[in-house]
Amino acid sequence: MTDIDFTAFQNNLRALIDARGRLIKDVAADVNVTPATMSRYLSGARDPDLKYVVRLAEYFSVSVDWLLGLNGEKFDVLPQETQDFAELYSLASPDDRRVVQAVLSKYLPENRPNICGDRS
Repeated sequence: MTDIDFTAFQNNLRALIDARGRLIKDVAADVNVTPATMSRYLSGARDPDLKYVVRLAEYFSVSVDWLLGLNGEKFDVLPQETQDFAELYSLASPDDRRVVQAVLSKYLPENRPNICGDRS
C-alpha cells in the first residue's frame, strides 16, 4: 500500500481557508478539531483522519478527491454549469450564501406552485 502525500491537501486546504477569509481557529471549531490540530494539518506535522477530510470537504463544498489532490477538479462529477455555480458558491460569504439559499428555496418541492391542479 502506498502512503498518501498530503502536500496537495495542505495546499488546497490553505487555499480554501484563505479564499473564504476564515481564521484557522474558526474552521477548526466548525469541523470539531482543535486549532492546534488544524495548524498541524496545514503544516504537514499531522495527517488528517478520513472523517476530518470528509468534514472539511463538506464544510467547503468541494470533493474529497480534489481536497486530497487526487483529482484536479473540485466539482468534477457535475455538469459544467453546476460546477461553475458550485465554485462561486464555495467562495461566497455566509451572508451571501443565505441570500442564494433564500432565492433558491422557492424551487424546493414544497414551495412550488401546483400547476397541474393535483392537490394530493
